Amino acid sequence: MNYGLFSFFSTLAVYNGQRVFKSKKLNETPWLQWVSRNRVVLTFVVATATISAVWSLLSILNFGWNTAAVLILSGFISVLYVIKIRGKSLREIPHLKIHLIALSWTLLLIVFPIINESIFVSAWEYGFMHYLFILGVTIPFDIRDLKYDSVSQKTIPQLVGVLGAKMIGVVTIFLFAVLLVQVNPSFALNPMFISAISIQILLLIFSNENRSDIYCAGLIDGAIGLLGLSYFF
Repeated sequence: MNYGLFSFFSTLAVYNGQRVFKSKKLNETPWLQWVSRNRVVLTFVVATATISAVWSLLSILNFGWNTAAVLILSGFISVLYVIKIRGKSLREIPHLKIHLIALSWTLLLIVFPIINESIFVSAWEYGFMHYLFILGVTIPFDIRDLKYDSVSQKTIPQLVGVLGAKMIGVVTIFLFAVLLVQVNPSFALNPMFISAISIQILLLIFSNENRSDIYCAGLIDGAIGLLGLSYFF
């Protein structure tokens, strides 16, 4: 329960905190313009979510150097993703943007709970599998951002085109499913798991540069929850 609360509040804090920070300097998208108009309310949301995330973390944390390293690395990525050092943020470094997102989510949602609870499975094996999944479902966001991202960022759609990016996304999501079934064959007969994978692949295939935030942040992000639910079946 508290792992879910920690993941929810930390994601809420980081996601909105990044948007509030970006809205002070960049108003290229309608979404960031909305954030700029509602900065006071969102700042309150970020502060409340941060306090709640810390409270949730303290209730579950079994301190160790491994867990500390994972949390510090995840926090480092989340903060410096938009905050610039020497004139450049992490997301502006060529090739890194999508991998930073996949890595931070994997560390927070998969690697941290396994290490913190000393679960007898390979944190890095499960982490790698889920990294592939998150990489695949994040590609539609890079496709949508083609008209906003600098060409110097060298995102996957910029390098291989929209069709090539979709193919890479389908491969990574499918490879995740295959690897997870190999580790736990019961997922092959899990209808929720099959639905989660199928829906994400369909959403990826039908993504394009003109898809709205509702499509990406609503449907694609929301469909990730189906994967989480499948673990309880």
